[in-house]
Amino acid sequence: MAVCHVCGKKTAHGNRVAHSATTTKRTWKPNLQRVKAVLPDGTTKKIYVCAKCLKAGKVKKAVR
Repeated sequence: MAVCHVCGKKTAHGNRVAHSATTTKRTWKPNLQRVKAVLPDGTTKKIYVCAKCLKAGKVKKAVR
């Protein structure tokens, strides 16, 4: 599975808890987007970035 290149966010695992307190396994997946970004060394590369990091401006997108 893909991981956010900026913050390292990835799939989390836990339990789905019903009203009767029965539990079953479930997963939470981050909202990952594949973005063409400019890396710190100046090169452009397609990387996976979560939507939270994109909104915060932590990634500089490459110009088309």
